[in-house]
Amino acid sequence: MSTFNDYPLNPEYGEGCFRRHIRLRASESEVLAELEDHHHAFRLTLQHDGQQLTAIHAETLRIPFSTCPGAVEPLQALRGLPISDDSDLLIANSNPTANCTHLYDLALLAIAQAARGPGERNYEIRIDDEQGDAPNAAEICVDGELVHRWLCRDWVIQAPEALAGNVLFKGFTKWAGTTFSGDAKRAAFALQKGYFVASARRYNLNAIAGEAANDARDYMYGACYTYTSPQIEKAVRLPDTVFDFNRAPEQLLRFRDKL
Repeated sequence: MSTFNDYPLNPEYGEGCFRRHIRLRASESEVLAELEDHHHAFRLTLQHDGQQLTAIHAETLRIPFSTCPGAVEPLQALRGLPISDDSDLLIANSNPTANCTHLYDLALLAIAQAARGPGERNYEIRIDDEQGDAPNAAEICVDGELVHRWLCRDWVIQAPEALAGNVLFKGFTKWAGTTFSGDAKRAAFALQKGYFVASARRYNLNAIAGEAANDARDYMYGACYTYTSPQIEKAVRLPDTVFDFNRAPEQLLRFRDKL
C-alpha cells in the first residue's frame, strides 16, 4: 500500500470518537504510568532518588507492529535525566526520535509527576469523528476538569477564537510552546498527540494485519521507532490490535485481551 487512501475504511467512523486515558501514580521514589487508547496500551514504572531518574521499566501491552517491543530499549537512555516538570529541559537532554512516541511522551509525563511528588493524575482525551464539513471537537480533561476544548478541521483549530488558525501538525510545537505553560502546556501537547493518533480511526487497521511497515516508507519514515531503520524493513502490522472504546470508556486502562 502506498498511501492512506489505499487503506480500507472503518465503517463506524463518523458515528463516535477516539478515546485515550493516561494515569500517573507517584510515590516518594517511584511513578507508575499507564496509557491506553484504541491502538495502544503501555505501562511503565520509573524510579528516582529525588534528583534524577535511576531506573525505567516499560511494557508494550497492545501495539500495532511486531517491532514495537524493541522501543523499550531506547528508553534506557533517559536514566540520569533530572526529575523536573520542565518538558523543554527533558527533551533538550534526550532523543525523542529514537523512541516510540507514546512511550517517550508517557515517560516525560511520569517524570513531571515525580517532580510534583506523591499523588495521582489522570488525562482523559476525546476526539470526535469528523462529520461532513463541520469541525470536530478535541478535548482533554485533567483529573476530571476540562482544560482544553478545540474545534478542529483538517488539522487546523477553528475555535476558540484566540487559537483559531493554529495548526495541529508541523508547527504545533512552536506556537503551543509559547502560548501555554505548566500544566496547560502539558495538556495541550497530550491533546495534540491524541488528535494525531485519532486520525487512524478512519481506517480499518485490523483488516490489514500482516502489512509491512516499509510499504508506508515514503510518507511515514522517521515518524517513530518502528518507522525508522532498521525496524521499518522488518516490521509487520499485528492482527486484532485495534479496540474501539467509543461506547466503553470505562474499559480503558483495564488492559483486556479483547474488548
